[in-house]
Amino acid sequence: MIDKKMESKKKEPDIKKEDDAQNNKDQIEINNKNLDKVKDLENELTELNNKYLRLLAENQNIRKNHDQEKEDILKYSSFSFAQQILTLTDNLDRAFQIFKNDDKFKKDDFKNIINGIEMIEKELKSTLEKNSIKYIYCLNKSFDPNLHQAIGEKESDKAAGIIIEEIQKGYLMHDRLLRPSMVYVSKKTNK
Repeated sequence: MIDKKMESKKKEPDIKKEDDAQNNKDQIEINNKNLDKVKDLENELTELNNKYLRLLAENQNIRKNHDQEKEDILKYSSFSFAQQILTLTDNLDRAFQIFKNDDKFKKDDFKNIINGIEMIEKELKSTLEKNSIKYIYCLNKSFDPNLHQAIGEKESDKAAGIIIEEIQKGYLMHDRLLRPSMVYVSKKTNK
């Protein structure tokens, strides 16, 4: 009997050791599964965070684009009207030049008319400037296809490609071309 008890005592610690080892294995396996779940959750969290940051950046870009479009609409909303008013400006300018350049209107009888025309001309220029419409000064400057439209070439002593005559004034509205200057460009004289 004592042997049986001893034997059973010997078996109990072995069984206990085996149970502990199995429990440890089970615990390690559970821990590994938990670690895998944690890693999966971390990866998912990182992915969601990246998506969030991309969406946030995209939202900011959309907002900036919207603000820029809104600014452009406010800035250039009268663009079409400004183009149409330039025809009136051209006709008034032609009429003013007739009065200013004709000798019969330089007499004292017409002095008040000339002064009135000059006042109208100044007011017109001021109104254009207030609406950010600027005249493109082009005479004696190099031809720029972004600002000028060449009607033709004329022989000149100046270097080729220099604007020597302006037929129609060009204008910018803010930084955009409202209408190109219609010009003649110099070409070298044939000798």
